[in-house]
Amino acid sequence: MSSMIRTTLIYLFTGLYILLLAPPAMLWTLISGDTRLLYILARFCIRVSGIMGGIRVSIQGRENIAPGKTCLFLSNHQGNIDGPLLCHATPRNLRALIKSEMMKLPVLSLVLKQVQFVPIERLNPKKAREGIDLGARLLAEGKSFFAFPEGTRSRDGRLGEFKKGVFVMAIKAQATIIPVTIAGSATIQPPGRYTICPGRIRVVFHDPIDTKGMKLEDRDRLVELTREAIASELPST
Repeated sequence: MSSMIRTTLIYLFTGLYILLLAPPAMLWTLISGDTRLLYILARFCIRVSGIMGGIRVSIQGRENIAPGKTCLFLSNHQGNIDGPLLCHATPRNLRALIKSEMMKLPVLSLVLKQVQFVPIERLNPKKAREGIDLGARLLAEGKSFFAFPEGTRSRDGRLGEFKKGVFVMAIKAQATIIPVTIAGSATIQPPGRYTICPGRIRVVFHDPIDTKGMKLEDRDRLVELTREAIASELPST
């Protein structure tokens, strides 16, 4: 089967899955106040799409994620599938910091609102700070998050500059950071490409970084600690 046909089938399956199952799941969530069904359905969709795409995932370091502990998972960002990949690999129902454009997608945007994903207005500093503050409040309430501190996908596989907003969020919430390395996703579907290719991806959860007692002036040190951990499992360039 060609990559083009495979990719089209994946998109058709995902689109129909969301259109058919998201509305009743959202109604159940609205009535019960329980978001777990949405996460169960999302993980099933991600797994089936991965099988259809011939994508194999190996996961290391899950033992570094303490059960019941609220964490902020910070990962490098190489390919389009990194967000769904983290939802699949992380044994936790995660919220996320996402670009505000995703809140314009039909149906999916309503699901993201129900599970409290936080949009970030990248071109509006005031709105971006408001998003970081909301994320910090939700973190402090016990809701784990993931985010990509580079802010966008790498075009050459190298780690880009880390934006400090997510580290401010972690310090404000005094939340534990789990650095995550994703290796190989750029070959599956790099930025700007339609087709999804078969391949292998490695996800590594690193030792946790405790922010307890840190202040905002410690954010540069926190950036370096996180960056060093993520870079340690990336191929040297």
